[in-house]
Amino acid sequence: MNSTEEYVNGLIERARKAQSIFEKNFTTQRAVDEVVRAFAVTIYNANEELSREAIEETGMGRLDYKMQRVSAVTTGQWNLMRGQKSMGFIDNPHNEPGVRVIAKPIGVINCICPTTNPIITIVGNGMMAVKCRNAAIISPHPKSKYISQKVTAMIRKAIGELGAPEDLLQVVDPEHCNMETSQVMMSAVDMNVATGGPGMVKAVYSSGVPSLGVGQGNTQEIICDDWDDYDVTCDMIAGNRAQDLGVPCTGDQMVHIPESKEAEFLAAMKKAGAYVVDDPEERKKLSDYIFPDGGPINTAIVGKSPQVVGEPLGIKVPDDCRIFLTRVNGSAHDDILCKEVLFPFLRYRTYKTLAEAVDAACSNLNMEGAGHNSAIWTHDEEKVEYAAEKLPVCRFHVNQTTLGNNNGIPQTISLGCGFWSGNSISENIEWYHFYQTTRVSSVIPNRRTYQEGDFDRYDVCPIQTEEV
Repeated sequence: MNSTEEYVNGLIERARKAQSIFEKNFTTQRAVDEVVRAFAVTIYNANEELSREAIEETGMGRLDYKMQRVSAVTTGQWNLMRGQKSMGFIDNPHNEPGVRVIAKPIGVINCICPTTNPIITIVGNGMMAVKCRNAAIISPHPKSKYISQKVTAMIRKAIGELGAPEDLLQVVDPEHCNMETSQVMMSAVDMNVATGGPGMVKAVYSSGVPSLGVGQGNTQEIICDDWDDYDVTCDMIAGNRAQDLGVPCTGDQMVHIPESKEAEFLAAMKKAGAYVVDDPEERKKLSDYIFPDGGPINTAIVGKSPQVVGEPLGIKVPDDCRIFLTRVNGSAHDDILCKEVLFPFLRYRTYKTLAEAVDAACSNLNMEGAGHNSAIWTHDEEKVEYAAEKLPVCRFHVNQTTLGNNNGIPQTISLGCGFWSGNSISENIEWYHFYQTTRVSSVIPNRRTYQEGDFDRYDVCPIQTEEV
């Protein structure tokens, strides 16, 4: 056993001990929820301090945007979880007759965090894990290892004051924050939760341990020809694209607009703070800088403002501009700017028919971003249904930006993207994914059994209404 294995085994041993104590001593939902609440309150109260330090360490994002996200996650996650049954007998989710369901902890959860969102990933995943009486170990990105230590230390202190074992939440220390530790960890825990790039998600699914992963964002947005409120809509789109300087995977990436509405769209976008890149030379400079030699994204531009990105290229962006905007003419495979860009850079294309727009959006998603988010702006329900049926996404928002925060889908920090993106679930990762269950069945007197003759008693498909 090498030193990395010894270190990881030590973390896991302490986590298992803490989880066992917590499960044994915190036997009511209220007691468990008080500990979960401490996660949220602690980070909410230290929001500005932590957000500032996260930006200083990672060089990504903007303070006011970062603080908005911390506030949204801490309050949102708490409101979703408080009072919900996560232990003992819970509701039978499928209404199976004569069956009762018991929720039980999984054990030790490895939470892999990206450098883009170290604060909210730690508090969000930590709350979900502890809500179901698990222990969590945070595996931070090397570029955010110090803010991860501070966030974790603050939460440990807070839950310790409630009598909970502090080792319910641990973090890999800076010295061991490397790929070797990550690989050993993800193979030794009871479950992995990976919030990060496609390489990390693939790694956890290859670890041999049950895992929850997310998909890559490259959201597509369609504005239909019946939509006419461009000023408000474009302001919302630009605001979401600028959110935390383009780091969130839910940021709008590509907008498909009717050919006849291009001038109206551009005028509204300029009013909303877009710097339109229509000069071919400027566009090429940006494209080459964002994706050097046509390769992976240049990490130097991630989470930076248009002014910062434009400066070394000789592109002077006015201070009141919050996003870049440019047109795409070719297919998703012809223009590298159809890929996900993690700073405030929105692209658009025009279309003649809705079918053309949907086909282009599908092509873009299948090139990169399938399973994630997309949105449509229309008053026509038939158009909604047509696009929703076609697009390979797990969340499709109507008359909202691709952030989609004004609806009934539960808030989360991690978005499952289905088999399109190699994920095990096609819904938002929530607290109820962090327990396992035992089903207790009872005998049902005179329960009907199914017999061979049943094949002759029903239509092939009793609910079918059309001819087959």
